[in-house]
Amino acid sequence: MKMISIFSTTAVFVSIAMGAVQAAETMGMQGNMPNGMQSVMETEMEEELTFGEPAMSSAVDRTITVTLEDIAYDLKNLDIKNGETIRFIIVNKDEIEHEFTLGTAENQAADRAKMAQQAEMGMSMEMSEPNSVSVGELQTKELIWTFKGPEKIEFSCNVPGHYEAGMKGDIIIRN
Repeated sequence: MKMISIFSTTAVFVSIAMGAVQAAETMGMQGNMPNGMQSVMETEMEEELTFGEPAMSSAVDRTITVTLEDIAYDLKNLDIKNGETIRFIIVNKDEIEHEFTLGTAENQAADRAKMAQQAEMGMSMEMSEPNSVSVGELQTKELIWTFKGPEKIEFSCNVPGHYEAGMKGDIIIRN
């Protein structure tokens, strides 16, 4: 059921975003949306996830615990088999918010840009995408993902400044 909820939330956001962009264009306001709001919405609609999909807990092949502490992950590299379903348990030991996002280098760069815009606009930076989980201070959350490959992707924290401080790692998806 959780999987349907995640997709429904994303679909509702995309529908609202598309409606807002279309309304702004119709009203001739495209360039007048606050501080790049249009590009934030367009980025949400354009992201394609070629490296896998969310999965149900009944499909889990392996569980990996990832600890976030001192603006760092305790893991730097992961090898995962094509078709493998992983339950990531993300434990935030810091007293600041972090995130755990799976994506290609291009996906991660787009997410960092979006989060920087959201921070600049005073919006919440909590991610509501199926390949990402925001983890509040001293919280534990999980993300279940079935990987498709072969491909090299990253896991990272795209809260402004965290990726640059080293909160990232590589995942190699092997056949």
